[in-house]
Amino acid sequence: MKNMKKMFALLLAMVMVLGMSTLTAFAAGTGSITITPPSGVDADGTNTYKIYKVFDADGNGTNISYKLVTGKTKAPAGFTVDAAGNVTLSRTTGDLTQLTAAEIAAIAGYVKEADVVATVTSEGSANAVAKNLPNGYYYITTTTGSVVTITTTNPFATVNDKNTVPVVDKKITGASSLDEDGKKALAQVGTDVTYTVDITVGKGAVGYVFHDTMSAGLSYNNDVVVKIGDTVVGTDKYSTVTAEGDTLTIHFNDEYIKTLAAGTKLNIIYSAKVTSDALTMDPANNTATIDYGNGYHSTSTSVKVYNAKFTVTKQDGNGQALAGAGFVLKNADGKYYNLTGNVVTWVDNIANATEYTSGADGAVTAFTGLADGTYTLVEKTVPAGYNKAADSTFKIEARNYTQQNLEQASTVINNAGTQLPSTGGMGTTLFYVVGGILVLAAGIMLVARKRMSSR
Repeated sequence: MKNMKKMFALLLAMVMVLGMSTLTAFAAGTGSITITPPSGVDADGTNTYKIYKVFDADGNGTNISYKLVTGKTKAPAGFTVDAAGNVTLSRTTGDLTQLTAAEIAAIAGYVKEADVVATVTSEGSANAVAKNLPNGYYYITTTTGSVVTITTTNPFATVNDKNTVPVVDKKITGASSLDEDGKKALAQVGTDVTYTVDITVGKGAVGYVFHDTMSAGLSYNNDVVVKIGDTVVGTDKYSTVTAEGDTLTIHFNDEYIKTLAAGTKLNIIYSAKVTSDALTMDPANNTATIDYGNGYHSTSTSVKVYNAKFTVTKQDGNGQALAGAGFVLKNADGKYYNLTGNVVTWVDNIANATEYTSGADGAVTAFTGLADGTYTLVEKTVPAGYNKAADSTFKIEARNYTQQNLEQASTVINNAGTQLPSTGGMGTTLFYVVGGILVLAAGIMLVARKRMSSR
C-alpha cells in the first residue's frame, strides 16, 4: 500500500491532461497556482480559469495522502477509497505518470460548481494567479479549451496553458488578376471574386466563431461552403447567423471542433460580386477574423479588390479643348465596352457600345471598372470639320496596383480638315471676264480706226 501511495504521488506531480481539464496537487498549508495563457493570444482577449477541488491533500514535503472532500461519499471512477478514507489510483499497470482519457473524463463528471474554490482571469498574455488555495488536488478548466500540462511544486504550482490559437488565412482564389499570395486582385465591375479562408484548428480551444466584413463595393453572394480537403462539412456542424456589422458569421459547434485534431484545416469558400467601378486607389476591403474561447480573437487577415479606369481628354491641333468627339473602347477580343448599372459587358456591335462624348472642356467621361488587359480607344463620332483621330492602344498590367497603372489617361488630338482642290476650277467666270476684256478691246480699236479715217 505504501508503494502505491508513492506511485500515486508521482502521478499527481507529473500529470498531463487530455480533454477539457488538468489536475495538480499541493502539500500541507496553502499555496497558489499561476497560469500562463496560450502564446499568440489577442492583446485585449481574456481567458477565465475555474479551479475545482477534487480531493483534500496532506503531506510532509515528500509523501502526500489524499482524502475525499468533506461531504463527498465516493471517489470518481478509476480511484479507490480505503477504510481509512485514503484515495488512491485504482489501476496498477500502464503509464502511471499520466491519467488516461477515461480517468480524466471521470473527474470532469465528478466535480460540480460547488467544488470551485477559485476563478481567475488572464488578460492578453499576462498570467492569471489563484492565491491562498487550501491543500488539495485540483481540476482546472479554461474558457479557451483545455489546459494541457501542469507542473507542481510545494507550495506553488505553475500551469502552462498549452492550447494553441486557431490561425485564419484568407485569400482571393478567383479574379482576373491575383498577386502571388492572393491578398490583392484586379477584377472587372459586375464580376464575381471567390474567397478561400483556411482556419487551422488549434489544440484544445473551442468557441470558434468566424467573422467576415466586406466594405462597400462588394456584395456577398450567400454561397458559403465549408470543407476539409475535398469533403464538404455538413451544415449541422455550424450555423450562419450573421452578427451585427458582419457580412458573414459562422458559429462552429463545439462538439464538432473537439473531434478535429490540432492542425486540421477548415476551408471556407464563398464569393462576392464587385459592385463598384471606383476601386482604383480605394479598393474594396474584405477582412476575416475568428473568435475562440472567451473573448479571444485571431489576428485579422484582409484582402483587397481593385479595378482600373481610362480617362480621355480631347483637343484640336492648337491645343484647345474640342467638344463633340465620341469614343468607344474595344478589348483584345475585338468586343466593345458597355457599362450598364455598374456591370461591364463586352458586345459585338459597336452600335451597342457605351459611347462617351467630349464636353466644352474637352473632357470625356472615364471608362471605369476595368480589369487587367489590352484595350483600344476608338473615335466613333468625329466633330464636324475635323479629321478622325487614329485608334490608340493602352495596357492595364496584371498585379500592378500603382496609380500609374490603375488610373491611366490620354489626350487625343483632332486636326482640322483642309479644303481639297475641285475639278471645275472657276467654271464660266473666267470666260465672262476674258470675253468682256476682248469686247472692250474691240470697242477701243473701232473708235480708234474711225478717228483715223476722219482725218
